[in-house]
Amino acid sequence: MMCLLYSLFYAILKWSVGSTFIACMLTIVGYSINATIVIFDRIRENLKTQSKMELAEIVNLSITQTFTRSINTSLTTFIMVFVLFIMGVSSIREFALPLMVGIVCGTYSSVCITGSLWYIMTVNKGKKNSGVKATAKSKI
Repeated sequence: MMCLLYSLFYAILKWSVGSTFIACMLTIVGYSINATIVIFDRIRENLKTQSKMELAEIVNLSITQTFTRSINTSLTTFIMVFVLFIMGVSSIREFALPLMVGIVCGTYSSVCITGSLWYIMTVNKGKKNSGVKATAKSKI
């Protein structure tokens, strides 16, 4: 989805989509996946240790615990890429600008969306499975 938006962005500005764009997309996807895995791993760890808490509280706790790490990682990378954008030549700027936008979007999606989406999918899966079991029991 994000790559489609970037392609549209590049089409509107009439910039060429070449190997620089592809390298930028792969870098952004790597950062986003890494941040998402960190959050999911923390949720998994907290599910084992915090068995008395509700699922929503565990997800919230996990996001809170990884929030500082995700923001620090993204902010450090953003500052470095921003300096490259300011001081770099045009080929570096072609790489740095979409990378800065991608870092911001990837951080937002990893921190704010993935935990909530996982919670919604898990709750809906639980409702669906319990509905199937109840239907199966009523037919027997």
